[in-house]
Amino acid sequence: MAKYERPHKKNRRFLTVNQHVFPLACIARFADADGRVSLHDLARSVERRAKPDDDIFCAKRAWDQRTERGMKKTEDEFQRLASKVIEGVLLEIGEAEKGVVDHFYALWHMRARHRTLPSQEIQLNGVTGGGGLTRDQEETVEIKGGSFMRSGGKFVARHVNGIRLQMLSGDYADELQHKTRWGFIRAESGEFVVPDVPAHLMIPLTPRLCLISGGASGTIRQSNVAEINRIVRAASLEYFFARDLSSCPF
Repeated sequence: MAKYERPHKKNRRFLTVNQHVFPLACIARFADADGRVSLHDLARSVERRAKPDDDIFCAKRAWDQRTERGMKKTEDEFQRLASKVIEGVLLEIGEAEKGVVDHFYALWHMRARHRTLPSQEIQLNGVTGGGGLTRDQEETVEIKGGSFMRSGGKFVARHVNGIRLQMLSGDYADELQHKTRWGFIRAESGEFVVPDVPAHLMIPLTPRLCLISGGASGTIRQSNVAEINRIVRAASLEYFFARDLSSCPF
């Protein structure tokens, strides 16, 4: 992974550097009384407590500011829906709510797969122009939603990644629209694990509540929770987390 580009002059334009893959508000619902979750770091084979704003949950300027800003509507709509499900106000995911879940899952799915950049610049074939902007001017363009080219025909990778991320998540949401129904399940006992890379159609909302494809809602036994957790653990690449991993059956 290429080292990320640090903002100029102490980030006086407030460009987002730490970009959550799974939203901070979603992670916070799994926090304990101390405001931390229980995280298993697969690369280091250790378990530790982590705050929802821990760097491990974040990409580092992997997409541009326009993309980051554009994702907020999808996240906000999902958070409102999640709150209604958790509070018991929303009892089923109907057609009106399905699109919100589809778009959120597609966004999480694609962000998890585009959180790193192999390089910070992409050389365009046959292009030698561009450039002329100072770092300060580049950031002015980015914060206003634009993109730019650097000297020698080099395009900033986070802009390309942002465009790709928006296109892929939109296409995947459209695909989900035609083949997926959502319901929610509650754990009778035991707690759910959250993956770093979602590979199955499920979105844990709280330690004991999870959105899942299939449409049917209800309460599941600990053995079913264990089956789901094994699937989630197997799909995770760098980490998985929960409120308390010792309460999660496998």
